[in-house]
Amino acid sequence: MGGLQGGLGRYGVTEREAEVLSAIADRLRNREIAEQLHVSVRTVESHIAALLRKLGVTDRAALVELGNQLRRDASPARPTPLTSLVGRDHEAGELNALLHAHRLVTLTGPGGVGKTRLALLVADHVRFADLAPVGAELVGDTVARALGVVPQPGWALRDVVGDMQGLLVVDNCEHVIAGTAELVAELLAAGNGLRVLATSREPLGVPGEIVYQVPALPVPPPDAEAGTYAAVRLFVDRAAAASPGFTLTDDVAPAVAALCRRLDGLPLAIELAASRIRSFEPADLLAHLDERFELLSAGARTAPARQQTLRGAIDWSYDLLDDDERRLFDRLGVFPADFDFDAVRAVCGAEAITLLPRLVDKSLVSTVGRGRYRLLESIRAYAVERLVDGDARAKHASHYLALAEQIAPKLRTTDQRTWADRLTTEQPNLRTAMANTGDVETAWHWVATLQRFWDITGQHLEAKDWIRRAQALGEPPATPRVVTGIAAASALRHSADSQGSFELAQQAVRLAAGLDDLSRAIAARELALGAMWIRPELMLPSLEEALELLGDDHPWERALVMQSVAQAHRDLPGALRWGHRSVALFREVGDLSFAANGLYLMSQRALYSGVTSREVEEWLTESQQLAEAVDSDEDRAHANVGFGQLAWLRGDHQRAAELMGDCLPALRRLGDRRCAGRALFVLGEWSFEQRDLTAAAQRLTASVEAVAQAGQSVILVRALEALAAVLAEQGHPRRAAIVLGTAAGARQSASGPVLHGEPPDEELRNSLVGALGEAEFVTAHSEGARVPPLQVLRLVQAPG
Repeated sequence: MGGLQGGLGRYGVTEREAEVLSAIADRLRNREIAEQLHVSVRTVESHIAALLRKLGVTDRAALVELGNQLRRDASPARPTPLTSLVGRDHEAGELNALLHAHRLVTLTGPGGVGKTRLALLVADHVRFADLAPVGAELVGDTVARALGVVPQPGWALRDVVGDMQGLLVVDNCEHVIAGTAELVAELLAAGNGLRVLATSREPLGVPGEIVYQVPALPVPPPDAEAGTYAAVRLFVDRAAAASPGFTLTDDVAPAVAALCRRLDGLPLAIELAASRIRSFEPADLLAHLDERFELLSAGARTAPARQQTLRGAIDWSYDLLDDDERRLFDRLGVFPADFDFDAVRAVCGAEAITLLPRLVDKSLVSTVGRGRYRLLESIRAYAVERLVDGDARAKHASHYLALAEQIAPKLRTTDQRTWADRLTTEQPNLRTAMANTGDVETAWHWVATLQRFWDITGQHLEAKDWIRRAQALGEPPATPRVVTGIAAASALRHSADSQGSFELAQQAVRLAAGLDDLSRAIAARELALGAMWIRPELMLPSLEEALELLGDDHPWERALVMQSVAQAHRDLPGALRWGHRSVALFREVGDLSFAANGLYLMSQRALYSGVTSREVEEWLTESQQLAEAVDSDEDRAHANVGFGQLAWLRGDHQRAAELMGDCLPALRRLGDRRCAGRALFVLGEWSFEQRDLTAAAQRLTASVEAVAQAGQSVILVRALEALAAVLAEQGHPRRAAIVLGTAAGARQSASGPVLHGEPPDEELRNSLVGALGEAEFVTAHSEGARVPPLQVLRLVQAPG
């Protein structure tokens, strides 16, 4: 019987079983217990059976006696945990070492992180003062009684305790922090052997204090073995208590792991979520986390009110703030992720320099290293609910737009990767700032400012989404910022949607009329690029206009125009001269990424002209080296595409297929349909050579799909002709003739510098005429010539 004084946890009794034992001690019947705990009678019976087994008694009467005995024997100075503590072995070891070396250790951390439980774990058989239910006037009396001293008016507690030895735990100090700090300082100054372990949401601020920040429980990263992490083990333990039979299966483990991540490994939040397992599957809990304060509101009735709900835990901390601290905390709800001090000062004002450290001390703001801060997700959700200051959102958007503007030109230098990493760190804040932008001019200015960042980090799909949002805001005004933004959108869409890119460039030109030379030059340059696969005859005139408008005052923009001139030139020597000038100028201004791209584009012009010289290989090698230097996934993938094309033209088709297969996943991830189409074309041709007609058809179809959406001409023609050859080999001559007709239509619309007079496959045409007859071939070929590429794919894939 005496062993129970050590706590029910050592017998393996769960929290729910302890609640049932308490109800049995109150002589409630099973149905009454079920109603009180909101469980079934059968579940109560299951818990009673477990209690009989674990506690080694034979009947209900013995449980009644045990429960009452526990209440009598429990020391009023030290609460007895009713559940096991999960995942704190490491912290317990560190804390024991600190207590051995220091007289005052304070456990800090946000509400619900488990400070009290950790203190009870390491402080067995100690004096325990719980300050949660008392006001400042009763702190001294409460500590005195914990020390076994009868408080006497006019007697200083330090004089009464004398030479008392041992450990005193002072729990929940935050709401009476000043009085507690003063009292603890007096006790320690008395020179006796007393040591103090305090728990508080902020440090006491007493000389000699060692502050130990209790961390959240470790959570599994995606794809890790979830069951080995303490946060998941806690969830499983408490879920099994709430719903006997719950286990961590392969089916539920991903949802449980994600749930623990979303709850930041906060033990109270995890326990509250686990208590809902009777009503929700883990995946459903995860889906409803946006309503976390309503969802996580069913804690144990025996727990203090502040620990029965997630909201209650945060309310307790919030209510202890003064008005200035509350105002700052509320404004921090504007930050969707971590942030630095400059951002806080921009949003919250100069007072942040004194108020932010106070919120850190009170465990409402966490530090994450490198001078950055964050709110735990549950605390952030609380702050978001309280954020009613529209000015905070406006200041947040203004700060991050200014930051992006400051960094944008640095993305054209040799320090490009460093600054791109900085923007990547701030990307959640950038997204929130853009989402809070309501006027059309600023929305397009955002697109212009982040164009280079999106481009070098391969985030074309994200860029597409923000472009669509800017367009949805309505007709833009004719201003330089709008023109630059729409031109940037045209450039970003060029590799995936030539028609859309061209239309955006046309809009930029219309808006730029009458504006400054730089705006008109930028619009003219993008019109030329957008026209490449749509209206190639517009390229050179537009680029000549752009060069004339730019003069020598804007070297980076001039280098970009030169690169476009290289792409537009019909003769190869002229194209390569402009290409070399462009690469040299990009190097001069420090933009190694665009220099790498320029070398790749030079190789493309040479390869499409059938040139496979050593010089072409050197360009690709240099492009690859520059891509590595700036850590550009896109330029790295482009160089590999070039090496694959070079290997194919040199006759090493197996090596070409290997290179294209290696870079295809990256191209798809980057959203680069044009180069993905090139890779798929080579892979399709390789499969055809290997007589794997099914794979060849699949890869060539995918190539056509990719480049048709991007608007590219040369690969579109070649992939259609290759697909026609595969269909002929598969015994579908009429379908082959239709596809060949579509290829002929695409050839006619191809820009001049692209196909360089390469003739269509006459051998294939003749074989199809032989199989179908002249009249039927002409009919099918004419039908295909009238059908767009994507539509012809659906036509030839139809059954029959």
